[in-house]
Amino acid sequence: MALTLAIPLGPWRTGRTALEPLTFLPARAAPPAQRIWIDTDAACGHGRRTDPDDCLALLALAQPGGPQIAGVSAVAGNAPLEVTQATVRALAVQLGTFTVRSPQDLARALEAGPLTIVALGPLSNIAAVLQGRPDLASKVERLVAVMGRRPGHLFHPAEGAPGATLLGHGPVFSDFNFAQDPQATATVLSFQFPMTLIPYDAARQVEITREHLDRLAARDGAHAWVAERSRAWLQFWNEDIGRKGFYPFDLVAAGYVMRPQLFECAEVIAGIAKDSLFLVPWRDQALLVTQRPVELEHAEAARPALYCPALQPDASSYFAAKQ
Repeated sequence: MALTLAIPLGPWRTGRTALEPLTFLPARAAPPAQRIWIDTDAACGHGRRTDPDDCLALLALAQPGGPQIAGVSAVAGNAPLEVTQATVRALAVQLGTFTVRSPQDLARALEAGPLTIVALGPLSNIAAVLQGRPDLASKVERLVAVMGRRPGHLFHPAEGAPGATLLGHGPVFSDFNFAQDPQATATVLSFQFPMTLIPYDAARQVEITREHLDRLAARDGAHAWVAERSRAWLQFWNEDIGRKGFYPFDLVAAGYVMRPQLFECAEVIAGIAKDSLFLVPWRDQALLVTQRPVELEHAEAARPALYCPALQPDASSYFAAKQ
């Protein structure tokens, strides 16, 4: 088995198979979201293998000049609900710029006017609200969700890094937010409001290192609070994955909310189907995207979406400024 893992095949090393390039939409000055609701499974500091990306995203979205935050709700995902609720409340106290609300308060926020929903965790809360009040779907300006992948792609952060485990292969991540509640994703996909998927690929182009966290720690209380609760996750990426820094999945999604023009996006069909990728025969269903509808003709809840897996060349400086 060790010899097999050592074979320097591209798909084994990178977790990626050859696919047709996506046809991206022309670059345009898309307007940022004006009024948002954030649903998050923030659990920064809960454990060495609990990512701090939600907390970084909340820091970015709550900065002066950002969108109006109509509310923030917690969902189970990175940790049990009691942990995510406590984390979001603690950060709200540190920031003093948003109110933590019950997920059902989302219905009242939608009644008050159109919203962009920023889903940083599983779609459980969003699905529950829309199932109870399907009439409010027309008030959703856009759903921004951190999930989705192309057929044959794995979330493989080591990508041949020499310090990684398993002879350079390292751990393979799941499409976590989808995997935590596939049925909720299917429910949300059945509504026809605009949806943007920010996948793993987009986050691969931004890396948070010790230097970034040191700069955060030197700022005000909320930034320092998040920085210190991010260090164990960075250590996990340094030691177990073999990278200098970690990919901030949810922070990148927050960047789309504020500066969508920094992203390369494609119009796709998204649906829930089994991925035939030979490298992961134990995998079940996935949220797959394609520009060839025939590939998802038997998928559950297939619908159009915007898929944004790449950043413009000047995006790195934007994310660096957020640290």
